[in-house]
Amino acid sequence: MTKNVLAFDLGASSGRGMLARFDGEKITLEEVHRFPHNFSMLNGHAYWNLLHLMDEMKNGLRKSGKDLSGVGFDTWGVDCGFLSREGDLLAMPGSYRDPGLDDANMREALIALHPNGQTGESTIGALEAAVLDGEKYAFGQTGIASLAYNTIYKLYYMKKHMPSILEQTDTILMMPNLIEYLFSGVKHTEYSIASTSQLYNMEQKCWAKPLLDKLQFDPGWFTEVDLAGRDLGTLRTDVAKETKQQDLHIISAPGHDTACAVAAVPAEEEQYTFLSSGTWSLMGISSKTMLTGDNIIRDKISNEGTSDGGYRPTVNIIGLWMQQEIRRNFTAEGREYTFPQLAELAAKEKPLQSFIRPDDFMQPGDYPTKIREYCKQTGQPVPQTDGALVRCILESLALKYKQTYLSLKPYITWEEKLYIVGGGVQNELLNQYTANALGIPVITGASEATAVGNVMAQFKALGCYDTAQQKCDILAASFDTKTYLPQEQEAWQEAYGKFEQLMED
Repeated sequence: MTKNVLAFDLGASSGRGMLARFDGEKITLEEVHRFPHNFSMLNGHAYWNLLHLMDEMKNGLRKSGKDLSGVGFDTWGVDCGFLSREGDLLAMPGSYRDPGLDDANMREALIALHPNGQTGESTIGALEAAVLDGEKYAFGQTGIASLAYNTIYKLYYMKKHMPSILEQTDTILMMPNLIEYLFSGVKHTEYSIASTSQLYNMEQKCWAKPLLDKLQFDPGWFTEVDLAGRDLGTLRTDVAKETKQQDLHIISAPGHDTACAVAAVPAEEEQYTFLSSGTWSLMGISSKTMLTGDNIIRDKISNEGTSDGGYRPTVNIIGLWMQQEIRRNFTAEGREYTFPQLAELAAKEKPLQSFIRPDDFMQPGDYPTKIREYCKQTGQPVPQTDGALVRCILESLALKYKQTYLSLKPYITWEEKLYIVGGGVQNELLNQYTANALGIPVITGASEATAVGNVMAQFKALGCYDTAQQKCDILAASFDTKTYLPQEQEAWQEAYGKFEQLMED
């Protein structure tokens, strides 16, 4: 008997409702509703337009027909919403791209987490030591790398600059769980999205109370944490009436879109190396245990959560955002390209000429000018054409993947190959560059991986399959794979030496 479920997969720039049909052997996906969204700047801060998101998801529910067995939601990580004691939203959820969530704010919070509570000195050396000690403390409490946009640093910023919101707060819900609450009335936190907050102890599987106490965060703000697959009951009566979806059950998917994407990796092996490729790139490994030690902290490896309660030590990397941003720049200048056209232009350019440090290009801006100025300042050939600019971005990203892979390699005890899932699998040029840079085979899976992971969790909860092998069989029957073998190894190894020098400067 065919079962139908709906996945709402919300990225940082667009959302879509994906209808999945399972006939007992394979899944077919249909996009029933896609909508743009982005953060807006208000009073100097970045906020997500939650009302717009809710309206668009209601539209998606109306378009999906009446034979749905479940609906699930996944989003980007770290962002959250604040509810009053009466259950009302106190403010629009802030975006991780808020200007206030900078390194200075994070460093101040880490100094506050210094094991002794204070540095005792104010010299530069003493402050740097305090930051490092605070970072080690935060990692020891959570197993998560310190990144300036993590939830912990958002709350620290709000406690200083927006205290009235926190004073009124009864409950904090991570973004996908906030959406579930607004559709169902049920407050809870799903494990994979909790792991992105840097407030949850991944080893002990509980909120990190000692850390919360140090920063004077109320532990009562946070709900119970459970695994994906929980049936949260039916839609609120008013939402059901508005969308004409009576008796539709909300099934908690892996809340973090990366956890969803990893759940769609077409690996039959129990342990593997993955890259979720999209606006953000996230490279990691499947692991039965947490990774610990100074090298893990230094390399910003986070022991984030999987859909089934395990670990996926992961590194966040700026991804195809850079290509998306430069495409917007070209469009503003009157040159409109599709992404395949950008790849064609890049492929025609001379290889391995100039590189950038991807981490320096996280903010919007005039990318053609920024890239050219960076190349000029670092003594590299300056990209003159649109194709050369795009090639610089893609080759630099592939070399950044190699740097990240090398940080994970000491923990890889299985056959060296990389599984790529997500929208980036459609960028065949980048996939080939990645194989060239890493020097290992690259296997691509579903481009709609986040939606696939979402619906697979729902189908499992509905009893459509049970074992990991059954899941692999369904994925193999439903989605094509492609293998890229490494090429031009000597040239790419030489290029990596130049890239490493840029990263160290």
